[in-house]
Amino acid sequence: MKKILLINGANLNRMHKRAPSFGEGETTLDEIVEYVRAYAEKCGFELDHFQSNHEGLIVDKLQEADGVYDGIIINPGPFTQYSHAIRVTLGSLPIPSVEVHLVNIHKTGEPTIPGKNATGVIAGFGKDCYLLGVDAIRHCVEK
Repeated sequence: MKKILLINGANLNRMHKRAPSFGEGETTLDEIVEYVRAYAEKCGFELDHFQSNHEGLIVDKLQEADGVYDGIIINPGPFTQYSHAIRVTLGSLPIPSVEVHLVNIHKTGEPTIPGKNATGVIAGFGKDCYLLGVDAIRHCVEK
């Protein structure tokens, strides 16, 4: 079975405690991960999840993904605005990667640094952005 690595960055483990303007409401990260896992399995993918509040640990996990996973979905959280380390690591991987955001970061004017080296960026569809990320990985893998 093909495998997807789902990575969530800093503070996303507390999404159910953040302001509703972030688009999560009272949904927990664990609930979103299970939602995505169930969808990924229907699409023929096994899904592993990793969350960290530490940029270097995310870089390490991305490097470990090479040769293990068929695709990566990443919500960098606040690392979106400045992480050149995550951007460079994504660009060094030979597998498709999709950056996702619950809110439309383009509407809020926030830049994405990691997204510059991702295969694509999906934003603004709430928790469904993760499902769209699975679809994008599936599309890339089945080409």
